[in-house]
Amino acid sequence: MQGQPPLQNPFQHRLRLTNSLEQSKAWLQAVLPIASLAAGNASEPWWHHHDNPCIGSLVSNASVLAPMRLSINGQADLTAVVIYAGSLNVEQGGRRLSCADQGLLILPGAAWSCESSSCSLVMLHLERERLQRIAMAMAEQRSLPQSWRERLEPRGPWQPDDSSASQALLTSLRQVLTMASQLSEQSEALLERLELDLLIYRLLAALVVPELRESDSLGRLRSRRREGGDRFEELITYLEEHLHEPLSLHQLEARSHYSRRALQYAFLERLGCSPTQWIRSMRLERARRWLQQPQQGETVTRIAQACGYRSLNLFSMDFQQRFHVKPSELLRESLSKQPAQPLALPKPPPDLDPLNEV
Repeated sequence: MQGQPPLQNPFQHRLRLTNSLEQSKAWLQAVLPIASLAAGNASEPWWHHHDNPCIGSLVSNASVLAPMRLSINGQADLTAVVIYAGSLNVEQGGRRLSCADQGLLILPGAAWSCESSSCSLVMLHLERERLQRIAMAMAEQRSLPQSWRERLEPRGPWQPDDSSASQALLTSLRQVLTMASQLSEQSEALLERLELDLLIYRLLAALVVPELRESDSLGRLRSRRREGGDRFEELITYLEEHLHEPLSLHQLEARSHYSRRALQYAFLERLGCSPTQWIRSMRLERARRWLQQPQQGETVTRIAQACGYRSLNLFSMDFQQRFHVKPSELLRESLSKQPAQPLALPKPPPDLDPLNEV
């Protein structure tokens, strides 16, 4: 870092100094489609401490800079400006808005211009569609209510109100940016794995759409989550009762009304594995119990079929990998002892096309 920025910024340790307006414009272009950039006071030298940190997939610019005049071309996406010190006077579509220390501005894609004092800020390039998708996901809705869409597609500059909820979210946003700065010193790959960019989008969605933070709305969200949990538990019960049958992901989708992607996510989130891995694990566990409590005359082939396996070789390989013993050896040892009360085996399924089997 060349020189010490006169104002504090969360990315302070990364900032570099330039005295060239052209270099400043090039750095800012990563976030904004700049039409023009000029010093606010032509009689004073230009200075700009800057960096373009990547927060996961989120493109940003951290700047501490001299007074400026800035004009931005139109674009499809949004820009969030988090102000740490100084002030911005923004004009867009005939509307003017001032934002000062510790404030936030969200600017839609239409062209805009601003004048500033010496200021410290972080600018974030927001993908409009991603912000909408995240708001829908937070509310567990399949479509975006029109009133929400209008707020997430503002026609003019927007800033949060002074309510305690908005200010708490804004404070959290600044804390996440500080966290991103601290972690970037260790590993930028870690930032991506922690998905801080997703958290930033969620905080901004909650700022723009108050329903996402209201108690009544949260109650509705919790109710939907409970309904989703009940639906998942019903699916698990169904699978446990039908482990001896061929099972396909298509069947699971139809039975649960989850999409395939949602199904994979639900299993990973709740059980730490994919549906295929869980079904295989449950089948092997059931086979182990039956091999330890066999009926007289029982065979490995019949037990494998009753646990949903179509291939004896695959069953033997999976069983040895899981329990480190051959199923035939376990069965032989169990039959040599006084058998416990046997478990009833379901009738083996008829031969079906195994290509879609889980």
